[in-house]
Amino acid sequence: MYIAGKQEAAAAEKIITSLTYFRYGTGQEVKAAENEWSQLVGSKDTVVVTSGTAALQIALKALGIGPGDSVLVPTYTYVATPLAVTTVGAIPIYVDIDEQLLMDPKDLKRKIRKHTKAVIPVHMAGMPCNMKAILKVAKEAGIAVIEDCCQCDGGSYKGKRVGSLGDMGAFSFNEYKIISSGEGGACAINKKKYVQRARSASDGGLYAWNEGKKLADKAFCSSHYRFNNINAAILRQQIKRLDGILKSLRNARKQLIKEIKLPKECHFVESHDEEGNCGVCFLVQAPTLKKAKKLDAIFNDVLGSYRPINSSRHIYKDWIVVNEKRGGHHPDWDCFKHPKNKKIKTNYNKPLKQSDDYLNRTVLVRVPYGKSKAAVSQLAKTLNKALESYK
Repeated sequence: MYIAGKQEAAAAEKIITSLTYFRYGTGQEVKAAENEWSQLVGSKDTVVVTSGTAALQIALKALGIGPGDSVLVPTYTYVATPLAVTTVGAIPIYVDIDEQLLMDPKDLKRKIRKHTKAVIPVHMAGMPCNMKAILKVAKEAGIAVIEDCCQCDGGSYKGKRVGSLGDMGAFSFNEYKIISSGEGGACAINKKKYVQRARSASDGGLYAWNEGKKLADKAFCSSHYRFNNINAAILRQQIKRLDGILKSLRNARKQLIKEIKLPKECHFVESHDEEGNCGVCFLVQAPTLKKAKKLDAIFNDVLGSYRPINSSRHIYKDWIVVNEKRGGHHPDWDCFKHPKNKKIKTNYNKPLKQSDDYLNRTVLVRVPYGKSKAAVSQLAKTLNKALESYK
């Protein structure tokens, strides 16, 4: 989250004093936020919910994924991505990442099996995946595509916003994302046949309310991931700020990449879509682990940086509950013990060398927000001076 102020406070206060907190009834902030997000993303519909994790679960449920199915996820993403798969009774399978630290379409193709029903490409750290290649592989295999856009609010790929390219798209609005409503998420729905199923998945009691009575599709049992009008009011103000935030970040990122003079043996990693990259960071790769550590120390002193291999809960090796197949809260609600999943082979104990290599040798450098061109230039000069110590 980069900025918030009087607009968000006033919007929240208005709802608080009007006592219209509930998403159904006289308050219309949630519905308005859904319409505005659909318009921004370019999706047919949107369900705004409690978190990005909830949005992923809703997408999986809307697609009818469950026991007997496997879903492909990248090795670099927040643990919520594979957890969402286990929650619906399916099995997550790990796919290697490419140089951009995003799902590798080549390994995606290698990992598809008869039981594979969907793939979740994750647009990490504001960087769009190679969606052209991923969509091609998915189409040839006949599997669904759920875009995890939780770290890429507002990003785009080849002129289309992320979240509008696959069957469904999941977004997050917690404090650590580009825009925030405190907590929250959104499930963007790109095919009409999934709209009613997604709404039913988002609210098991939907049919008790007037909005639910307008739907023709049959309901099914689900939990409640309902959003509220207070957070929605904040979200609507954040949506207005989004493109301005992205413009500032993108300009700073481009300027830093242009003005920073890297050692000859290191290089900036080009995005799959430079214009669509959210600009929250840039990637630098070194030839060896030892030199990556040295490069990280230099960048961290000036801009803030880290090697992704050290981001714990975002790395496949650290997804303990999945890797140790701890499953659900009850033995009979454990995807790893479900008889329909018995023949699905997992790769949790196998080191994925390509992923480990990129995660080790890459330095993720944070881009400052709201800085003037002169201030960004000064940061670049400071870095260039510091980089003289790199050997």
